[in-house]
Amino acid sequence: MIKNTKFRLKDLTKKLKAIKAEDIMTKRVITTTETTTLADIAEIMIKEKINGIPVIGKKGKIIGLITNTDLFLVMDMIKSGEVVKNGMEPISNPTVKFAMSTEVIKIKKDTTLDEILTLMKYKNAHTFPVFEGTKMVGVIGRRDVFKNFYAIEKDLYL
Repeated sequence: MIKNTKFRLKDLTKKLKAIKAEDIMTKRVITTTETTTLADIAEIMIKEKINGIPVIGKKGKIIGLITNTDLFLVMDMIKSGEVVKNGMEPISNPTVKFAMSTEVIKIKKDTTLDEILTLMKYKNAHTFPVFEGTKMVGVIGRRDVFKNFYAIEKDLYL
């Protein structure tokens, strides 16, 4: 039984290393700017069924990432009146700049699914812009990883 399990784990690892970011990424990347309101971002995320959106700066380069986790954190702040403008009046609909993460983990199109899983676990990140050189060519989110990981599992074990 243990020998069979080791064999299966080797097969799983082999398949995870064979799948590259370019194989599973979403090629139609939705981006935003830091001046977009969080209500508009939430609407886009719901409509498109995505968990994160790259934020593009004035020079066309990625400057951050806004995720549903960021939106959840801000919701409670809005509810309690903690989001204020100029330290005075409450804001009910701040912009992306207020909530976005500026530390973005960029991956290359040849990054393996195995490496992406490791990044998700140890960096607690769930949305990755995919690059070919300096050009963003796609994005990978949790849904992409779930779909492909469990397809492999199903193929190997069922």
